[in-house]
Amino acid sequence: MMLEKQSDYHMVRRDVLIFEHLKKAEKEGRILEALYLSVHMLQNQNLKAVNRQALVDTFAALSPMAEAATFSLHNDDLIVVFNKKCHDEVLSCLVKVRFLFHDDPLLKDAEDLEQIKFAQIFDLATQKDELRAKIKKVMQEPLPEQKKSSGLPRTTPVSVFNTSNKKVKRNLTPEMLAKVQKILSVADFSSFIRRQAICAIIGKSVPQRVFEEVYVSIPDLREMLLPDVDLTSNPWLFLSLSETLDKRVLETISRHDDGSLIGNFSVNINVSTILSDDFLAFDDNINVSMRSSIILELQLVDIFSDIKSFILAKTFAQARGYKVCIDGITVDKLKYLNRTNLNCDLVKIIWHPSFMDVIHEDKHFMDYINKAERAKMILCRIDDPKAVEVGNSLGINLYQGRYVQRLLSQHAPKTIFSVK
Repeated sequence: MMLEKQSDYHMVRRDVLIFEHLKKAEKEGRILEALYLSVHMLQNQNLKAVNRQALVDTFAALSPMAEAATFSLHNDDLIVVFNKKCHDEVLSCLVKVRFLFHDDPLLKDAEDLEQIKFAQIFDLATQKDELRAKIKKVMQEPLPEQKKSSGLPRTTPVSVFNTSNKKVKRNLTPEMLAKVQKILSVADFSSFIRRQAICAIIGKSVPQRVFEEVYVSIPDLREMLLPDVDLTSNPWLFLSLSETLDKRVLETISRHDDGSLIGNFSVNINVSTILSDDFLAFDDNINVSMRSSIILELQLVDIFSDIKSFILAKTFAQARGYKVCIDGITVDKLKYLNRTNLNCDLVKIIWHPSFMDVIHEDKHFMDYINKAERAKMILCRIDDPKAVEVGNSLGINLYQGRYVQRLLSQHAPKTIFSVK
């Protein structure tokens, strides 16, 4: 299999070329490390096949400073040779790799990818011979039996719980709600949808986009429809409005009205919507292979308003292949939340300047963080670099917020390889 080179980043299929690359790098005195991914260990063959290109693209997005070269062995194992200065950036890529293969039995409950020997990093200054021996051993093994692959879908996200500091004059009434719902039923809904990326960031590395949240901005919606009304003033009327938004978002996604919805994404949705006919219709229209890339974000307040309905909705959604994320968790409530019993795939923790104050006041807080599955935690609503520093110190690697958007805007998109 040959690949066209479309940038300075390149991927080479032939095993023997890696030795030539290492030899050349050694002559040039470059300080390198190598990441070895034992892709052959993955147990879900269909998931491995459909995410193969996404895996390649993840390392294709490394910054030019990484001087990355990627080699694929005959058993599908992947080797990425890179500049040692970009060690943290590669670790960020591993966070995304975990997300891509989250549903594989090998990674589902693993705390450390290196511990299960799926990922190994070699310092080529001292471990070059060890890497060579590993590659030679793999090259002597027979080719694995070829597996058939199936297409993998992608999905959506919607968060409706955004707020604005702008003062409003009137509260939402049933009559106003009916007016808004009527407009939403016939409007081009794609104009109301916004995006925000969730990225892996470790240290000073370039953010690695993992998935996007697709959401409806309530402030923008209000400005377009009822600029002098607070749409969130009445919780019960707002719940009805959010259910209408859920329905329209699901319709937009299933009809592919927005042609750019082609990647991994999440949608903020009500528990009641998952148990509705609208969600069943959405589920029927979504390609089966696409479900595992869709994350359903459920608000904590919605979950505990009817825990039995939540358990039913979560069990149904996960059985259909969707991922479930708990959203709206504040740091002071985190220690009371038993994520294991809730059995969700991701949790979103809201950043606040008092974050560290809460942690310092609770001497057992770090014990809880260490027990939790930190790889599945997202620190959201971050507006400054301090949030990333604090998150990294706690072992959190996934981030969302305006600061992340600013970091992404500083790095122009790259042209990457497409596997032929």
